[in-house]
Amino acid sequence: MSVSTQETIPMPKVIKAEEYWNEAQREAFLAFADAIIPELDGAEAADVLSHLPAEATDRQRELAPRFAKEGFRSTPRLLDCAAQQIKASSSSKVAGDINLFLTLLSTRPGTMALSGYVGPFAQLDRATREKIIFGWITSRLTLFRKAASGLKGIVLLVYYRNHQPAWEAIGYPDGRPDDWTRPIQGGEAAPAAAVYDYKFENEKIATQPSGSEIIVDTEVLVIGSGSGGGVAASYLAQRGVRTLVVDKGIYLHPDKVVGREDQSYGLLYEGEGILPSEDGSISILAGSTFGGGSLINWSASLKPRHFVRKTWADKYGVPYYNSPYFTSDLNAVCTRMGVAVAPIRHNVGNSLLALGAQRAGHPVEPVPQNSGGHIHYCGKCQLGCVSGHKQGGVVSWLKDAAEAGAAFMTNCYVERILFDRNKRAVGALAVVDGRKVKILAAKGVVVSSGSIQTPALLLRSPELKTNKMIGQTLRLHPATVVTGYYNFPVKPWEGGLLTIVDNSAEMVDPAGWGCKIEVIASSPSVHAAFQNFSSSKEHKARMLQYSHSYTMVIICRDRDSGRIVLDEKGQARIDYTISSFDQRTLLQGILRGADAHLMAGAEAIATAQATVPIFSASSLNAPKPAKSNGPAPAVPVSDSIYTETTQVPATWTPVETVPRDLNDPGYKEWQKKVIAVGTKPYAISIGSAHQMASCRMGRDPNISALDPEGRVWGAKNLWVADASAMCESSGVNPMITTMATARGVARNVARDIGAVTPLHLQQSAGHQAHL
Repeated sequence: MSVSTQETIPMPKVIKAEEYWNEAQREAFLAFADAIIPELDGAEAADVLSHLPAEATDRQRELAPRFAKEGFRSTPRLLDCAAQQIKASSSSKVAGDINLFLTLLSTRPGTMALSGYVGPFAQLDRATREKIIFGWITSRLTLFRKAASGLKGIVLLVYYRNHQPAWEAIGYPDGRPDDWTRPIQGGEAAPAAAVYDYKFENEKIATQPSGSEIIVDTEVLVIGSGSGGGVAASYLAQRGVRTLVVDKGIYLHPDKVVGREDQSYGLLYEGEGILPSEDGSISILAGSTFGGGSLINWSASLKPRHFVRKTWADKYGVPYYNSPYFTSDLNAVCTRMGVAVAPIRHNVGNSLLALGAQRAGHPVEPVPQNSGGHIHYCGKCQLGCVSGHKQGGVVSWLKDAAEAGAAFMTNCYVERILFDRNKRAVGALAVVDGRKVKILAAKGVVVSSGSIQTPALLLRSPELKTNKMIGQTLRLHPATVVTGYYNFPVKPWEGGLLTIVDNSAEMVDPAGWGCKIEVIASSPSVHAAFQNFSSSKEHKARMLQYSHSYTMVIICRDRDSGRIVLDEKGQARIDYTISSFDQRTLLQGILRGADAHLMAGAEAIATAQATVPIFSASSLNAPKPAKSNGPAPAVPVSDSIYTETTQVPATWTPVETVPRDLNDPGYKEWQKKVIAVGTKPYAISIGSAHQMASCRMGRDPNISALDPEGRVWGAKNLWVADASAMCESSGVNPMITTMATARGVARNVARDIGAVTPLHLQQSAGHQAHL
């Protein structure tokens, strides 16, 4: 991780575009970017500005005229940011494809071959360039859709992530979040929690003479500090095991979190905030920091459904998952983090999901939060929790491990596992702050690097080449979005991130394959990159209405799998394309999500499908009451429906919204377009925030990388304790399942190495009187 500091605030380093692209490629990229986020003037700029909400702040009114007029090209630094993003996110193959595309666009023959127009692309007028790009996005040819959709996403993400005037113009507040500090309902806001003073072994490494061999020894080495590694480390350390936890990410102290996307996505996530699959059809969000995904997740703490647990036990031969032991582990991790549905104060977006889902007859419920009894009304927690109320690993598990004597190293990239001649894991070779380090682990190694990096590390270890299932069963919970625009402020960046779940699409397939409908952790770049794009001007105008929108995330429990492979440099790459079966599942979630928006009173509804227009619902009537022989309702239908369907505690909306008619012919026609376009790759924006099952446990090495207790097939004293050990996709936000699994594996490790008794019981036994 390349980090710079400015006034002691860590920020990602950004390369110069000329270090990455030649002049012709830079001009081609700018020409493409200018067609996505153009400079406008006159009537076009005025039209964009007319979409500024009446409730806009003074800061928005100050910046909106500039936002309407300026484009990507107006700020030269953004070209550097784009080069940095592609360099950080892409494999050499993907980056090579992008650069080849730009090279072709920089020539007359290349532009003619790709577009039918005489180029170079940069010499065409903006309207022509935009027409060409939209033609590529909607082309029947996958190659064109892939190239245009991928570059469009990069342009939008880079612009709204790195250009402060743009994100402030659309209403997103700059700086550290303060929503959690506001008193709720006349009470007092809870103060920030004390920050634990971690000590890192990096300081000792730095004092070693240059060129000397550096050896670090421990009893158990835990590779990874996220939801799995933190739990495993605390369990072992609390039983007296000398434990070393290493992570390739950095530790970003809460006092250094500034609440900006450009900092947090660049420092705390894989690929500096976006990791595309090799075919570019899905974009992955994955934590890469001390604390891992538990630091930047959205607090959702759902347990896996009973049918998932039974399938994993019966189909894959892992009885643990359908046993009281797993139940006990689920309860233990929830208890430690104070997981509960109260106290929760839902934000407006989550409240609208609850309202619309109830009106549509969908099963809906609050999502338990790992907030330790705090309300935790914070809308920027995906950028790092500044209050310490969210009980992620840094606040809970890693702190417990530290207090029990565990040691830690950050910025530690593990190259491979070390084995003795009996194939017993005895340590690892690593690079710590740029220096080679040999770590010796007398009692074994626990790999908890997540479902992307765990299989990559095992694949880099040649002693495991006979284990053919490593990395082969990857699940990603492919997800897309449905956005509703409302006629009142929603402020999707404010309040609890994900506190409501709509389960109406959970059992699309009776075997348990379906979708969860939730609320996305909203920020400008994610919102922009996943929003409907029919023209550059309309997209810019819709971005001005960001404050009046909220976005559902439709999360598919994928039946079919991808895999993790290594590139020529030994780095993890994701080989995954959503299957036709899972496409159909995802589509059903989209339709039900749109219904919930409509019933909540949305003025407009947008999917992430390239060729489906935004549906305007403002002219639709409220649903007509069912015909009966009785008298007409004594009160207006909107009042009755509002008061009778807001039954989830602590939900609220600024106004009493009016539901729309699900049976309206116009809405039915729009749904047909959604169905016709479907969810094929590149026809819709698809992402993933959950990675699972790439090293699953199972009854034998023909179907799994691990045995039913988490040991790696073909090795000794080597275990995996993270989400990669799951048998399939969990079907729920996987943090709790991951932590419980890690606790179960850690119990097996402790038993195998003879460390089953917790320290406090050992100490109690030592103080007993003896005759």
